[in-house]
Formats: sequence, structure tokens, C-alpha cells
Amino acid sequence: MTATPEDAPYITPEDAARTLREIRTSQARVIRSRPWFPAWYTTGVALYVTGVQFLTEPGTPMNTMTTGIAVLSVALLALVLTLAYRTRRRPHRTLVTSKILGVFAAWLVTAILLCLALALPLDAAGIPYARTYAALVMTVYMAATGSVVARHITGRMAAAIESAR
Repeated sequence: MTATPEDAPYITPEDAARTLREIRTSQARVIRSRPWFPAWYTTGVALYVTGVQFLTEPGTPMNTMTTGIAVLSVALLALVLTLAYRTRRRPHRTLVTSKILGVFAAWLVTAILLCLALALPLDAAGIPYARTYAALVMTVYMAATGSVVARHITGRMAAAIESAR
């Protein structure tokens, strides 16, 4: 038995529009349920940078430096693998627009500039471990603001879904 278009139930344009709205609302709810990037990941990367800054300070023995950087690199690899394997739902690539990437890039550049703005004067003043202190401040900044930025980006993605026509 083959169904023909005449056999299909009729759906009104209003019903179709309502169904699409419900679908978009559900999609937006799913997108909002998990931030675009986990703050623990960016904080972990910032901690890696802080650790490298600490280990590469002048006067650090070569053995300590190489062992420490190797351990930190293994930890970073574990962080990346955890992110890759735990992230099941990802927003469709059409939701990751240049504006979204711009927000993320602006936040990241702000963190890096904060680190530099602290490291350079501290280093010029001759303070030991100046880069480490600056990187630690960057890590705290990223930990404190990462989830807010991720939720903002996720909210923009969800709004784009809801406003789709």
C-alpha cells in the first residue's frame, strides 16, 4: 500500500508555524542548558600558562623546568581529551558566527592584555616571578568571568534560534 499526498493529513499554515515555534523553543532550551565552552577548560589552560611561566623563570634548574613542563603538558592533554570526549552536544556551526567568535576573542585578548599589562611593569621593577604573578591574575580573571562569557555567548546562540524565521 503506497500513500499519496492526498492521503496525508492536512496541516494548516498556522499549525505549521506553531510547530516550528515549538521546535525552535526546544532547540533554544537545549542550547541554553550547557554553555558554549566550559569555564573549567579555559581556566585549566590559563593554569597551564601560569605553570609554564613559573617554570621558565630565570634561575629555575633545567631538570625542574623540563620535568615540570612535561607534567603540565600531560595535564593539558588530559584537559583537551576530557573536553573532546565529554562534549556531546555542540551547537551547529551556523550558530558560531563571526560576532560570537568576536565576543570570545575579545574576552581572550582582554585576558592576555591584562597579563601583559601586569607582567611588563612588574618585570621592569625587578620583581621576581613577575610573569607568574601576572599569569596568575589572568587565571583568576578567566576563572571569574569565563562562565559569564560562555553563558552570554550561549544566550546569543539561543536567541538566534528563536528569532529564525
